[in-house]
Amino acid sequence: MKIKIAINIGIASILMTSSIFMPSVKVNAYTIINKSEIEHVLSKGVTQKNITYFTTEGFINVNVLNIDLNDKNTALSTIFNPSGFKNRMNVEGMANGNGAIAAVNGDFFDTKQGFILGASVKDGKLMTIPYYDSKFATFAIDKNNIPSIDYWKSKELNIKLPDATVIPISALNNIGALNNKTSCAIFTKDWNAFSPGANNAFKDLVEVVIGNDGKVMEVRQGKGSVSIPDGGYVIGASGDVGKSLLNLKTGDMVIKNISTNPPFDNFKMAISGGTILVSNGTVAPNFTDNVDGNYARTSIGYTQDKKHIIIATVDKANTRGMTERELAELMLNLGAYEAMNLDGGSSTQMAIRELGDSKARLQNNVQGFERNVANGVGVFNTAAKGNLYALKLEATSTNIFVGTHRTIKIKGYDDNLNPVNVDPKSVSFSINGIMGTFDGNTFMPLSSGDGVITAKIGDATGTLKIKALETLADIRFNPYSINAEKGSTTKVDVTGKDLNGYRASIEDSDIKWTVYNNVGYIDKGIFKASNADVMGAISANINGKIGNLSVKVGQGSQFDTSILPKPIDFLSNDKGNKDVPINNTDNSFKFMVYGDTSYDTLLRLQISLKATETANEDYPLIVFTGNVNDKVLNSLKIKYIKAESTYGVYDFKNSTFITLNDNNGGLLASDPNQWNWFLSTLNNVKCDNLFVILPRPIWGDDGFKDVREATLFENTLNKFMQNTGKNVWIIYNSKNSFYTTLNDNIRYITTYGTNVGGGKMDIYNDARYISIMVNGKDVYYQNKNLFSR
Repeated sequence: MKIKIAINIGIASILMTSSIFMPSVKVNAYTIINKSEIEHVLSKGVTQKNITYFTTEGFINVNVLNIDLNDKNTALSTIFNPSGFKNRMNVEGMANGNGAIAAVNGDFFDTKQGFILGASVKDGKLMTIPYYDSKFATFAIDKNNIPSIDYWKSKELNIKLPDATVIPISALNNIGALNNKTSCAIFTKDWNAFSPGANNAFKDLVEVVIGNDGKVMEVRQGKGSVSIPDGGYVIGASGDVGKSLLNLKTGDMVIKNISTNPPFDNFKMAISGGTILVSNGTVAPNFTDNVDGNYARTSIGYTQDKKHIIIATVDKANTRGMTERELAELMLNLGAYEAMNLDGGSSTQMAIRELGDSKARLQNNVQGFERNVANGVGVFNTAAKGNLYALKLEATSTNIFVGTHRTIKIKGYDDNLNPVNVDPKSVSFSINGIMGTFDGNTFMPLSSGDGVITAKIGDATGTLKIKALETLADIRFNPYSINAEKGSTTKVDVTGKDLNGYRASIEDSDIKWTVYNNVGYIDKGIFKASNADVMGAISANINGKIGNLSVKVGQGSQFDTSILPKPIDFLSNDKGNKDVPINNTDNSFKFMVYGDTSYDTLLRLQISLKATETANEDYPLIVFTGNVNDKVLNSLKIKYIKAESTYGVYDFKNSTFITLNDNNGGLLASDPNQWNWFLSTLNNVKCDNLFVILPRPIWGDDGFKDVREATLFENTLNKFMQNTGKNVWIIYNSKNSFYTTLNDNIRYITTYGTNVGGGKMDIYNDARYISIMVNGKDVYYQNKNLFSR
């Protein structure tokens, strides 16, 4: 009797955090499917957290700073280019130039001339004045370390000349204000060391240099830039206002009147941005500066007790971004009682200095390029630097093969978590749990298993957990193959797998490279292509085991691959590649896997019918990974499962079969409801073995379009396997006659069917199927021919 799987689309949604399934969270237009977090401690008062949301509308990447104002050694400040904010700078440069442990972008600014639009205060000094119509909010911290968010206003802006003439000030440190010929602009050394000076646009520009005593030092017109005095300023004006300034003489007293509401001199720092997002613990009723659409965003806020500052960035680089309202809800979920919008888009940047590092690095993914911005918010560890307290150990991979090497990076920090330089020669190493040797800071395991490396300098120690893998069974390259322009360079990463599919990166010192057919040369993992049209390969020898990487330069050429050394053969050592007897009980059965049965010739049809005949004779179940033609279906006498443009679940004896749809380059792109259904179904699997069936691969050019979704899919199944102890196999359709591998003990296996593309099929070599044998929790496979000679 033929049984077709009934497709039951569940409506239950689940959120997975680590290995825990939880109810889904609906947020505006999207539903959160999965949430993952990675947290770094930057100082005693500062943590940084990366949060990745996988939603029904794609990935959302969020970085969050949490700053504890109770910590006496933690401070916030407005930062900008150390040479003055006339010259914009990216946030990473600002952080390092000012010695910050973390920083984000700040106020909106004119992208052509760079001037800041809102108010800014640093160390109690006003550097720019509030926006004229008060629609841009300002975040500030007062002298008592209390944060606030409000719409600041300018209260008094003018200068008074000796003859009692009062001239309005249109701007402070804003070069764009010089266009206004009815007022003047003031420039301090925070803007730049030198005044704007006359130029083609303002040939008659009048500048008055005022010293720190408020007296005129020089009156000049139509001249170039002049040095701005320490503690003083330069008045710039044109038109009639400029003419009135020409009456000033050296030594005249000029009174500057600049005040704001609230008074700027009550605050240690302040920085403006856009609208208030969160007010009194709820989304603000009105947004004064409404920027619609899903964009990269930056926000700053604080908790109800005003003891913690929360800063968040949302990316829009191959991710979804957020609307302003969604950003407000994010800040609420992060604990903000008050919050406001800062500049966004390409300006959105967060840099952090990780524990033990001497420099801050960009954390978020920037769309396009790191834009140079006018100012930012810097977070500082003000504690005095002390002696070495502890060590931090890092490695490119904590998995390593026996007989290969892993370089251990050592970083130090004091008891206030400030970085401390470490002399590598002063470090002593030891290993527990496994055997191994050290050569300086390079470790080589001599036995497999889990181990802990300990580094020590005096009383300061640090540890690193590692896993030593026994047998190198497969060698992989990234990229999979090289298709290079003449003379170009390509970085080549090499990864090894053991017999269970556990992976470890291979360091270049463990690889002996050989280049074939003069395609170029490789040094320290960097391949430099030749200047000829040629095809060949580079070969990696790792302790006698070979991997070959094909190379095409320019238009390529003919290449005889038979000259290449024999590569490592995973199949010959694969423990699952075995024909075992089956008892045809509830726990012992076999099933057949066949690919696509589409056909364009009578021969192809006959081949697919031969597959059906073989299945009817020898198997109780057949799995099709591609399209199934009606003639095949009508000839079937056994149960079948087929991958198609939908999803479903079916239990057969002691095994569960889940069919999923990735025809559009991923589960999400194929059906936005599919992920939640899949996670809910996983939660109810009771059988010993799980077989997941897909019409397309997970990885590679024909796989998921977003590798993050592919990684999440694999990680989800890996956690399922670890939590339940069940076997997991992924069976998919592809262009390969046969292929299998293991990734962290998850089996990937594929074969094509009748529709293998152009050309004629060789029935003795191309007509193949996979036989999968289940003996309780032991599962094996064989790649078989449909026809024998």
